[in-house]
Amino acid sequence: MAENKENTIEESFEAIEEIITKLESGDISLDDSFALYKVGMEELKNANAKIDQTKKAVMAINKDGSLDVFEGDE
Repeated sequence: MAENKENTIEESFEAIEEIITKLESGDISLDDSFALYKVGMEELKNANAKIDQTKKAVMAINKDGSLDVFEGDE
């Protein structure tokens, strides 16, 4: 799960789902739970950064054909 390469958004979400499943199982030690929690938080941080980066890159086409950066509802 904790790889040197940066995961895609989808890979981060899959890793987070796996971590949640393991944490909910209750079959792991407190130390392992904490380690998984830390990995999950890093995956979440990575996914949020990628989502923010993608939002900034999305362009909107105006009626006159020009492009503007899509602001969205924040």
